[in-house]
Formats: sequence, structure tokens, C-alpha cells
Amino acid sequence: MVLGENKEVERMRKIKCRGLVIEPLASGEKWITSYEEYHEVYLNYAECSAYINGHAVVWESVSEYTGLKDKNGKEIYEGDIVQQNYKDVYNQNQAFVGEVVYSDCVYWLKNDDDYTFLYDEHRIYNSIVIGNIYENPELLGGAGE
Repeated sequence: MVLGENKEVERMRKIKCRGLVIEPLASGEKWITSYEEYHEVYLNYAECSAYINGHAVVWESVSEYTGLKDKNGKEIYEGDIVQQNYKDVYNQNQAFVGEVVYSDCVYWLKNDDDYTFLYDEHRIYNSIVIGNIYENPELLGGAGE
């Protein structure tokens, strides 16, 4: 809840999806995002086909916006690869690189069998989207480096 001008205002997460287009857009963009005001997302589970705003997208790439942004203001989606930089209990610089996944009502960073919260009040401010699992799967090899 946010308080302003003596009125209580509810803040809600923006529901948005994105997908990797099969045919590049006229603008040259490879990704398309559903509009905030009007969501045109079509998923056909029987045929494993998906469309966002009328554009065919790779089924596996359809992902939801987490409602969070990295330290550079970039929106974080499921399937993104995020690097969290932090100091450990010995005040040593550390990094965790993981894929954004949603499980048990929480967004996590996952790398192999290691998990950490995506939203940690101390780490989210030092998080950077460095790629995604569809275009840069090799980035997941760098956990803890």
C-alpha cells in the first residue's frame, strides 16, 4: 500500500507477457511484449502455439513480467538470466547468476540445484539482467564466478 494525500492507494503489479517472435518484427526487434492496457496473448496448449499481439512467438519463450526491474531499470521476466552481486558474511564480493523461475508463489533465481530469492531487499538493487535462457543459455555456467 502507498499512502498519498490522505488516501490509501493500492499498488498492483503490471501483468505483461513477452515472447520471442518467430518472424522478426518490422522494427527488427526479436521480442514482443503484450500491451499494458490490452493484453492479446493467445496460447493453444493442444498445438503448443502462441501469439502475442497477433505475432507468432516461440511457445517456450512466453514469459510473465515479475513486476521487478534491475538496477538499470530493465524489466525482469521469467526466463531472464540475472546476476546478483552482494557481499557475503565475510564482506567478500560474491555473485549469483541464475534463471528467473516462478515456484511456490515466489520468483527465484535458479542455477542447477541452487536457488536464491529474486527479490531480496539487499540484493535486488544490485541485480542485472545479463541475458535470457532462449538466446544466452551459456550464461548459466557462470554461477558464483
